[in-house]
Amino acid sequence: MTLSSCGIIFIVVLLLTIFLRNIKTISILTILNMLMLIIVSLVLYINLKAENSLLYYNDLIYIDSLNIIQFILISTISFIASIYSHKYIKEELEDSTITINFAKVYYFLFNLFVLSMITVAISNNIILMWISLEATTLSTALLIGFNRSKLSLEAAWKYIIICSIGIVLGLIGIILFIYASTDSSQEVLNWTYLIKNYGILNKDMIKFGFCFIFIGIATKAGLAPMHTWLPDGHSEAPSPISAMMSGVLLNLALYVVLRFYIVVSLIPGLEKMNYLFIMFGLISLVVSAFSILKQNNYKRLLAFSSVENMGIITLGFGIGGPIAVYGSLLHSIIHAYGKSLLFLVSGNILKVYKTKRIDRVNNLIKTMPINAVFLILGILVITGMPPFASFFSEYNILVAAIKNGNYLTSALYCICLLIVFGGFLKVFINMIFNQDKEFSTRKKEDKENIIPLIILFIIIVVISLLWTKEIAEAINKAVLIINGN
Repeated sequence: MTLSSCGIIFIVVLLLTIFLRNIKTISILTILNMLMLIIVSLVLYINLKAENSLLYYNDLIYIDSLNIIQFILISTISFIASIYSHKYIKEELEDSTITINFAKVYYFLFNLFVLSMITVAISNNIILMWISLEATTLSTALLIGFNRSKLSLEAAWKYIIICSIGIVLGLIGIILFIYASTDSSQEVLNWTYLIKNYGILNKDMIKFGFCFIFIGIATKAGLAPMHTWLPDGHSEAPSPISAMMSGVLLNLALYVVLRFYIVVSLIPGLEKMNYLFIMFGLISLVVSAFSILKQNNYKRLLAFSSVENMGIITLGFGIGGPIAVYGSLLHSIIHAYGKSLLFLVSGNILKVYKTKRIDRVNNLIKTMPINAVFLILGILVITGMPPFASFFSEYNILVAAIKNGNYLTSALYCICLLIVFGGFLKVFINMIFNQDKEFSTRKKEDKENIIPLIILFIIIVVISLLWTKEIAEAINKAVLIINGN
């Protein structure tokens, strides 16, 4: 299946969500649409084994080992979220929480969100990339406010204002990148051209441009202190959207920053720009670690955990070198699936307990035993416990920091990881095992929406078993790209 046929099918599905009235049909079409993306991503991955990169449509589309990782993450997590959404939207309609028109809007925005992310990931044109990134902001803002409650609408406005300001700052940086070149041709808008012709770029303009890009687009990646939209946005969005935003969108925004950083790192005299990654990575770790300790809303807690994990990934890129960059890429993958698992479990808990308050969720091991088991497993994954791949990714970053002589960074890194682990244990152990008479007679509804959780955990296990083999090969190729080889 070609990219052009994939794009046509995507547009057709978007149109059908507008004109069809049968929500079940729209839901199935969306699931098949996401499945098609998985097939396309795997075909592209196989093609990349014979080539270092692939270019399509007059160099408008660019595929390499770095963005194929993003493509696979987007397609698989969107597929799982679409399966979860099938039951989620059906129950919302049955409860008369939403109307058929609102369900149609949900699926339209869902598909538009995915299409925008795919375009960001595979675009070789930096202006098209920016437009697509802004499209993800508009579609997700409407999805955050989907429940139409006071808190969700407030979160949506906060998200769109903060992220739009960030995107505008990113655009200023992109414009500086364009004008840093003495070439007036349209080719200067392409990643491939900038990498091959970095020698003609004005160093000072590139330095200021990258600072704008980093601050602006890292806002979208949820790095502190630009993260203030994230706890509200992720906690108020429908659970499948929270999973996609935390598991995919944050990674994607950081991927865009990385693309520009690859160019910057090739220019003599700009080697110390990596300190931006180290500084904001550490700030994100510290802010999120202490914020996790005082949360009384389990979805907000998971959102702050996303800030922490993006800090870990960013820190690894800042430390640099094959070991740290490998650790960051591996961590971005395992975090995507682990955090998606936790957000979907939280959606099931919310459906049964009708609250996001931590102190009002008790005895999950009795009332929702299957979800409780997946919650425990998700916690182990996200806090970096062996034998999951997250342990090895965090370990790689620590080893690289120590080898590079970043001892203070290493100490802060370890302290923050321990604080987060303790915070997670305190909160979720109480939710899972604490018995409360108020909840002892609660009706068990534990078999709802379990299939997406099973699929996610199988993927996590496969990654944890194969990360030294097949997955390591793909990651190592991406490491070479980031390190400018």
